[in-house]
This record gives sequence, structure tokens and C-alpha cells, in this order.
Amino acid sequence: MKTHIARNYHEMSSQAAELIIHQIKQKPDSLVCFAAGNTPLGTFSCLVEAVRQGRLSLDQCKFISLDEWVGLGASDEGSCRETMDRHLFEPCGIKEQNIHFFNGTSNDLEAECKAMDDFIGAHGTIDLLLLGVGMNGHLGFNEPYADFEGYSYVTDLDSTTKQVSVKYFPDHKDVQKGITLGIKHLMQAGTVILIADGDKKADIMRKALKHEVTSEIPVTVLQRHPNVYVYMDEAAAALVR
Repeated sequence: MKTHIARNYHEMSSQAAELIIHQIKQKPDSLVCFAAGNTPLGTFSCLVEAVRQGRLSLDQCKFISLDEWVGLGASDEGSCRETMDRHLFEPCGIKEQNIHFFNGTSNDLEAECKAMDDFIGAHGTIDLLLLGVGMNGHLGFNEPYADFEGYSYVTDLDSTTKQVSVKYFPDHKDVQKGITLGIKHLMQAGTVILIADGDKKADIMRKALKHEVTSEIPVTVLQRHPNVYVYMDEAAAALVR
């Protein structure tokens, strides 16, 4: 893991964005997967600005989803797809044909998983993966005790994830399940960027970097990935130094 500690959230977001810009310039037709939580929003803002300045083109990239809340779709405020549309895809003019996302409202979620696995397989593997980390160490909706050998699947959400979910939605959503890329997809990605900010993430980032690898804390599996960049602000890195 290549660890970078920034002074604040803005600097962390900018550093992560600059690495993404560099990677996409190296391979303009990259298969890209970005997490859709709150932490990446600053990075998205930097990418949007880079596109507007002509420093970056995303026209050849293909974008896939990391995860989605089961029962929610693109029209639901706070869903992963709606968040990506609002903060990245629409401001950057990403064409729908270049986006392949889980549909959390589908009547056949297993078919959604197969379609995602087939899409990734048709493009090789994910070139560039941007992840946040949950308070419980989850990556996407790979919750504690997730199978490290799995591809896309539907999972029951951990109690911590359900508690935290309320911050994403303007009104109450009874989310119980998620659909997500599996750990194996994440570990096969060419480049992984992990970002974390705030003192609330200090303990989990200590575990991410220092704890033995265990499915109880899924983020620890990234210690085994050969090409991971970690960007934290000083608060998130407080227990790492």
C-alpha cells in the first residue's frame, strides 16, 4: 500500500483526483468503478473541474457500479446511481451507453449480478477502482465476514450499514439488502484507490493498514492487493502514524 496523508479533505480529494486523471490519460478507454458515498464527492468535484478545463476526457471510459441499495434505482434520491448521475455523470456528459449499473429495483437480482460479471469479463478486469470504507470495514456492500472469493452478489446489510444509511436519504428508506461487486472483482482491479476522511474513520483506517487480514474486517484484504493507493486526511490518519 502506498499511503498519503493530506492536511484536509480538500487536499485528499485533489490528490486522489490527480491520480485518477493520470491513470485515465495512460488508458483513455479504462473500465472504471467509483464508490458513491459521501467521501468521494470531493474527488468527483475535482474530476468535473478537470473535464471542464479540458485536462481530462472521460468519453472513452466505461463506468460500472460498485453497489446499490436493493429496492432503489436511478430515480431515488440517495441511491448510488442517482448520486453518481448528479455529481459525476451528468456534469461530465457521460453517455448512458458507457454506464453499466446495478438496478436495485430489478425483479431478478441474480440476473443483475450475472450481467455485471459478464460485462466486466467482456472488458477484462476493472482498470481503476475508487473505494471508501465503511465504519465496519465494508467495501461496497461486502459486509463483515464476506466471502473473499466471491463475484457480484446480493447480501443482507450489516446493522451498522443500515444505521448509517439514513444520512443518504431525504426520507426514511427501509433498506435491508444490497447488491454489490464481490471482493474478487476488487482484488482483480488494476489500480485501487482507498480514501478516508474525518476522525470517525481513524479506528477503521488503523485496522485497514495494521490489522491482520480477516473477513471480519473486509477492508484488510486490500493489504494483499499489489497496487493500492491510500489517501487520508490528518484526522483519518490519526491512529496510523
